[in-house]
Amino acid sequence: MTLLDDSKIITTANSFKAGTLYSIKPDDGTADFTITRSSTATRINPSGNIESVAINAPQITYSGGCASFLVEPQRTNLHRYSEEIDNAAYLKSDVTVNADSVASPDGTENADECTVGQFAQMYQTISLAASTTYTWSFYVKKGTITNIGQQIYNMNGDGEYGTGGSYFSELSSGWTRVSFTFTTGINGGDTRFYPINGSGSSGIGTVSLWGFQVEQYSAATSYIPTTSGSVTRVKTVWETTGLSTIVKPTEGVFMAEIRFPHGNTDMATNIFSLNSGNTTNMVNIGHWSGYFGQVTMGTNHLLFGINTQPAVDENFHKIAVKYKSGDSAIWFDGVETNSSTTTGAPTGTNMDKISGSYGSMSGFWPFFGEIRQIQYYDDILTDAELLDLTTP
Repeated sequence: MTLLDDSKIITTANSFKAGTLYSIKPDDGTADFTITRSSTATRINPSGNIESVAINAPQITYSGGCASFLVEPQRTNLHRYSEEIDNAAYLKSDVTVNADSVASPDGTENADECTVGQFAQMYQTISLAASTTYTWSFYVKKGTITNIGQQIYNMNGDGEYGTGGSYFSELSSGWTRVSFTFTTGINGGDTRFYPINGSGSSGIGTVSLWGFQVEQYSAATSYIPTTSGSVTRVKTVWETTGLSTIVKPTEGVFMAEIRFPHGNTDMATNIFSLNSGNTTNMVNIGHWSGYFGQVTMGTNHLLFGINTQPAVDENFHKIAVKYKSGDSAIWFDGVETNSSTTTGAPTGTNMDKISGSYGSMSGFWPFFGEIRQIQYYDDILTDAELLDLTTP
């Protein structure tokens, strides 16, 4: 028998429709995931373009090369007319806009090319809360200008947020998303966002801009298009239930291939869980100030382990949690990082759910990240099998 034969659940980011992420095994729909998100969202499609996905459709993104299921928190883009620089919401000086003249990151000709002078300025004013962290992001394509600067400046007395200057070195011949994270001062309020600021620019020439976003968050999430007002992308909720005939509460292996491109910069704890609908019996995988695994049976915590990683880690990792009374372990990228001989027995309801939060508690330490695959085995595996299962 092979690992493929022995697995009871295999879910990958390859087959889906609005409201459902299909599992490869079992093929009768028993372990298909229900996806709930009451707004549209965006993803990177196989061609590398940004595209909209429907309400309740999973964000299957190719931002990391292969397909992955992107799970994001609720975020609001405060930047109006995110794709329309020719709109009067952008105040301009010595800037000429050639609207819809360049193919944008969504693959259509809806990006604007700006011709700028030596001391050109362009900005939009947005009201921000005081003492709050935000991230400003936008897409830029290099033109003929030799340098270009940015600035975020509060008009209510806080002055400059962060350090203004050039982002020219980040640009390539294609589209580049640049972002700036900052925390407002004690005043907040009207703040000017300058993607073109003459004090940090040199030369006269062109640059193309598209997809502006200001969100209350410590990193840039997927693009949220706007027109005349702010737009909110609602968080994604995901789970599969009714697994009592598949999941064995006394032993097994729960495995996932995941990444957290924002690390713990916004929320230190991001967890999804094989569980019984509460925190009594559960096997958890996620990020808890590092990649994390946990086993709880009844009142006994059989295993708890954290594998420290950089605060922001763009790589996918394979994590498997083996659980059995007296024989539990965590494997991380082909290495056993934690083990435990603690004993305990499940109590109450059998584990019959996989949920995108801690112990199926809605909104409590929810998982936000990317998932390439989930697997489940109803018996513990050998070390050789766990090595094979988790080696990148």
